[in-house]
Amino acid sequence: MTIGIAAFGVEAGRAVWAAWAEAERLGKGDLHGFAVFYALAPDGEPVGLECQRGGLETIRAQWSTRPDLAWMMASPLAAVITSGPDRPEPLTQFLVVSRRGFVTGHRLPNIAGASDVPVNREALSLIERGVHPDEAVRMVLQANPRVDAGLIAVTPHAIGLEDSERVRERTDRGRAHVLATDGRYGLALLHNSIEPVEGLAESAARRAAAVLAGHES
Repeated sequence: MTIGIAAFGVEAGRAVWAAWAEAERLGKGDLHGFAVFYALAPDGEPVGLECQRGGLETIRAQWSTRPDLAWMMASPLAAVITSGPDRPEPLTQFLVVSRRGFVTGHRLPNIAGASDVPVNREALSLIERGVHPDEAVRMVLQANPRVDAGLIAVTPHAIGLEDSERVRERTDRGRAHVLATDGRYGLALLHNSIEPVEGLAESAARRAAAVLAGHES
């Protein structure tokens, strides 16, 4: 199983962790392996945590006693990608970031497209030029319909998600997209699984939305 989650808004970091924990609780298959998590620091720089094995449990064990974690949970911009163990290094190829936004996803978001540039980096480049996240992922995947990738792009004020034509042909995928009516927060999630669990995306999104709406700690 591979899953990508991203969020913007107050407590976006905590919301991503809530969705991630729910996905690990419900999911089947290799989900407790590699993970890359990023949050935007108070100075505007993206800061990441990663592991090759153990997923959220390993990240928690490594960082639960560090003061950095408090601001990471409160960060207004956060994202994760996680799946089975022992993926090619550097793990940051799977979740690309800048001060302007993050791009995560599922399947192989690091795969090169027609331009010989990884599709997640293409989407990030568009964001850095001011393209809305929705339009950025749509443009990249419309230009690369047969890549095996789904993308989620997020900035501090907007979020977008899209699966490629190839991925949309799969029967084991899930997705969720939550956007506050007043635009103050948003969440997106994409996943696939050899052993799909019905309702996983919706359940994980509900947990995250409750955090973003201020109803859950």
